[in-house]
This record gives sequence, C-alpha cells and structure tokens, in this order.
Amino acid sequence: MRQLMESSSFLQDIAVYNAAERELYGSSTSFLIDGGVTKAMTLEWLLHPPRPHPIMQLIPVSIAEGDSRIHAFAFIVTDAYVPFDEHRSAIVFFVDSDWVFDSLENMNGIGGENRGDIYIRTSDGTLFFGEGRGSPEGLDHNEVAALVERDRASFGRQSGFVVGNTGREKSMVTYMDGIGDWTILYLQPYEKLMKEVTDARSTSLLISGAFLLLSVAVSVRLSYKLYGPIETMLRRLRPHVMDETEAAPAVEGTELDLMSDNVLRLSEKLQEISSEQIVNKYYLRKFLTDSQMFSHRDAERLIERHDLRISTREPISVCALRIDRYAAYDRGASGASKKLYAFAIVNIAQEIMSRSFRCETVDMQANHVALVVSGTAEDGATPRLHASIRDIQNTIEQYYGISLSCGVSGAVTQFPQLSAAYHQAYQLSLYSFAFGYRSIVWPEDIRDNAANPTKYLPHEIERKLSEALKKGQLTEAGSELEKAFSLLIKFQYEDMRRAISDLAWVLQNTAADIANNRIVALSVDMDSIHKIPNEQETLEEMYLSFLAVCAKICEGQRPASVERNEWIVETVKELIEQKFPDINLSQQTIASTVKLTSAYLGKLFKESSGVTVTEYINDVRLRHAQELLLRTDHPIAKIMEKCGYANQSYFFRLFKGKFGCTPKEFRIKRALS
Repeated sequence: MRQLMESSSFLQDIAVYNAAERELYGSSTSFLIDGGVTKAMTLEWLLHPPRPHPIMQLIPVSIAEGDSRIHAFAFIVTDAYVPFDEHRSAIVFFVDSDWVFDSLENMNGIGGENRGDIYIRTSDGTLFFGEGRGSPEGLDHNEVAALVERDRASFGRQSGFVVGNTGREKSMVTYMDGIGDWTILYLQPYEKLMKEVTDARSTSLLISGAFLLLSVAVSVRLSYKLYGPIETMLRRLRPHVMDETEAAPAVEGTELDLMSDNVLRLSEKLQEISSEQIVNKYYLRKFLTDSQMFSHRDAERLIERHDLRISTREPISVCALRIDRYAAYDRGASGASKKLYAFAIVNIAQEIMSRSFRCETVDMQANHVALVVSGTAEDGATPRLHASIRDIQNTIEQYYGISLSCGVSGAVTQFPQLSAAYHQAYQLSLYSFAFGYRSIVWPEDIRDNAANPTKYLPHEIERKLSEALKKGQLTEAGSELEKAFSLLIKFQYEDMRRAISDLAWVLQNTAADIANNRIVALSVDMDSIHKIPNEQETLEEMYLSFLAVCAKICEGQRPASVERNEWIVETVKELIEQKFPDINLSQQTIASTVKLTSAYLGKLFKESSGVTVTEYINDVRLRHAQELLLRTDHPIAKIMEKCGYANQSYFFRLFKGKFGCTPKEFRIKRALS
C-alpha cells in the first residue's frame, strides 16, 4: 500500500475495511497519530451513510457535518458488484479533491483574469467544492440549481450555460452532466467576464462622444462659414425690407420667408418696369421713324403718360451713334455679346447725356443708337452737346473697345419733324466715310457736299491714271489718284460710294489690259480690286488700298527686253526637258529651233541661268539617268542610250564627276542602303 501511495500522486489515502472484525486500517499518518479521531470519522461515514455507497465510482467525502467542502473522493472496491454495507469487506481509495478539481480546470482550459470556480452538484442538489478552495460566500445553492434546471428544461440539453443571479452577484453558470449523477458547474463572475466588452463599449462610447463633440464643433464652424454671407446679406437687407413691409401685410415665417416674399415683389415690379420700358422703346422708335402719325398735342400726351424725358416745348435734336467697322464687329461678336454691347451703349449714353440735357436713348436694332436730346438751341448748348458726345465715345471705347461715329441733326421745334431730324442725323453719321472714325458730323460740316451736284469723277483723271499705270509711272499714277480723292471728299455720300466703285473698276480693267499684253503674268490679284470699296470704310483706307494696287501694277511694268530674255531662257529649258534623249541635242540645234545664233543663245542662257547650255543639258540627262538607276533594272548601257549618251566612257566620266561614283557603284550602294 505504501508503494502504491508513493507511485500515485492523486491518492490521498488508502483504507482497508475488514467486515469480519469491523476494523478499518489506513495508510495515512492521520490514522496513527490523532488518537483515532480520523479513523472514527471515516468509519462513521463508511458504515452509517444517509444512503448506501455506490461502488466503482467517485464519492464526495465531507467529514464535517454540514460542510460542503470536499476533503477527498472515495472509490470503494468490493469483491462483488453490489452496494457496499458493513458486512462486506472493501478497499477504499481516497483521491485528493484538489487533484480532481485541478484536473477539471485543466480540461476546461481555465486561466487568465476571468478565472471562475468549479463546483460539483450531486443528485440531491448539494454543491461541493475542493478542500483547498475558498468557501463560496454568499452563493445561493437554490438559485444556482434553479438557474440550471430552468435552462435544462427550456432547451432539453445536458450541457450549456445560463446567466443569472447566484445570490452573491450576477454570474454565468456553465453546466455539464455525464459523470455519474454529478453535474459539473463552472461559475464565472459576469462583471469580470464582460470586463473587456464593457471596456470596449466604454472606449467606443468615449470615442463616439469625442467624434460627436468634434463634429458639432466642425458643424458650428462650417455653419458660420457657409451661412455667414447669408447672415451678412440679411443684416444688410433687413432695414430695407422692414421699411417696405411696414405698409404691406405681415408675412408669417422666418426672415428667409420674408426675403423670399420681398424678392417676389421685386420680381413683379421688375416685370412691370420691363414691360413699361418695352412700351417706351416702342413709342420712341415710332416717334423717330413715323412722327408724322402724331400731332404735336398727341405727342405731348404720350410723353407725359409714359414719363419720357423729352421736352416738346424746347427745340429737339437727334444724335445717331453708329458703330465703326460694323462688318468686322458683326462677324466677331456673338449674339449675346451684341445684346450686351447695345445695352451698355444705351445706358452709358443715357447717363452721360442726362448730365447736361433732358434726353431719351433707344437702340434702333441695327448698327446705331439714337438719342433724342431736348434744349439744344440754347446759348452754349452746342459745345456742351459736343463734349457729351465725345465723352460717350471715349467711355465706350475705353471699356468695350468699340469705336463710335455720330451724326447730329439740326434742332426742330415741331414734334412731327422728329422723323426728318432722325433721318438727317443718320445720314450725317454716314459721312464718317469721309471724315474718319470717331467723327462727330454736324449739318454745317457737309453743307458744301450737299450743294455739290457732281456725281462722277472727270473722265480725264481716269484716263491719265490708266495711262500712267500702263507706262509703269507710279508717281504720275499717285498724283492722279490724289486728285481723284480730293474731288471725292466733296461729293455727297451716295455719289462718293458710286464714284469709288467706278474708280475700282478702272484700276481692275487697266490691270487686266496690261496682263493680257504681257508674256509673264502680272502679280496682282485683279478679282480683289473691285472688292476694296466694300472692305474699307473710310476714304483714307480706300486711298491707301488703291495706291498699293497701283504700286503692284507699276512694279510689274519692267522693260520688255528683260521679259523677252526670260521667255527665251524658259523656252530653251522646256526644249531640253523634252528632247534630252536625243543624241544630237546640242546648243546649235536648240539655237536653230528658236531662230537665234548659237553664240547669242549661249551668252543669253549663261547670263540668266549661270550655266552654259551644254552644262544644263548634261545636268538634265544625268538627273534622269539617276532616276532610272533607282527605279528600274535596265542595264547601264540601255539607261545611257535613253538619256542621250552614245559614248560610255564619256557618260561614266560625267556621272562620276557629278555623283562621286560610277553608275554601277551608285546602283549597288543604293541597293545595300
């Protein structure tokens, strides 16, 4: 027995019960030295149990009455598989309770901070724990049993876990059946078990709270950033809106609702103003184009009804502001840009002119704007009107780069005469053709033009101009052209345009006559000459364009001998290109063909081309030989014959002198490369 005890670490004691002698023998020292107390308690437990001891299974042994602490586990072995009683001898093995509980803990993998307690619950509901473990203070056995039984009844299982109150605290109870009639219980404090989860939840809540506070701070910052301009706008508009809404019915809602209502009222008012402006523009255009339809009295009533800034009791003048270079402006500006420019011109002209005169301005939907100016017959009115118009021109050109010319009509006293004044102002604005861009034309400026009955230029000037051009005399041609334009500037506008067109046709016809009588073409685009009057917008521009055409025509009028020599040289070159395969082609045969002596032809060709006729013939022949060597597989002898050579050594010498290699070497090198 001593050897068995020493070899088994889990055995606490071994006892032998002799039924014949009713004696118990033990191997531990407690049986020998405590005066028989341990022996007596063990016999009492063994022989007088509450119920018969089972055999061949572990039995919890608690020596003290009412103590749930397990001192050991007894394993009773008899000579037959029947319940033990006092009349049957047996060997009792006492297994160390701590070893059993430690083994259960190791099997369960218990460890770490969340370590719980293991209990053994017997079939009668008693909870046992190991001898070396603390007493489960506050643990309610009934609560534990009730939790386990409820869970077992609910799910019908032999193992599982349940969370509930165990008397001392909230715990998670894990239970398992299957070891005899025992139920192994594992109790873990819920608070410790869920500590990491609780900490994680607290951390997440803390982080969420921090993010929430941060988002609130950012939202407040962004709201001030985004809605600050709106607050500024409301602060600036609030006094004006309150003034306007004092007489209006109260509007329920926020300040934005109040602003929206105010915007709607402003929109309606703007539509009313826009409609009124459309009507005003209609009557202004009607007054300017068909003033005869209205009597003076009717005009006064309409002006008063529509609050037009026109005084029918004072003399009225009309100013026509016309856009210079309108064709280029029309091509370069989009439809939206044109509307913007027209709006700007009308408003700027109205504002500047209103500083000195009562006036109305209207866009005539063409290339000009009309101003109806009242009080222009007063003393000193003309200089002020001139200064205002010049100010308008400068402002428009400074901001928009648009040049304006202006025609100013004479003053009229009767309203039905307004259409005539408008027509006069527009006609005067056309005289910028003679006076130049940004001109301001008054009736007295064209008094001589209006009285001039001349409609055409003198035929003598056109004849002399044509003759000077045909002779190549630029000075005489320029003098005649200057005479023509000095007369044109005194014509009426329509006659000016007509005479300019006639002069363009004179230049074009003269250039055509010169070109028809020349061997070499004239370097003048004759089709563009008659287009000059439509492309240029002032007399000065047309004069310069016509003078440039005259210079080109005279430049082309070189001596006939020079032209003839160039024609002969070009003819010789064409003959050589056509007849280079002819073996007999030479300077003598070419001279005979063009009916010249060989010496004269050679001298003429050398002076014009810088090479002799023979050198030029060889250059043409060698160039064609080179092309045949590259593009064909003909023998060199055949290529030589095709290019007009009869002597092979002479051909090879010329070819090597020009290209640095023989024809055969040239073909091989080209094939390899």
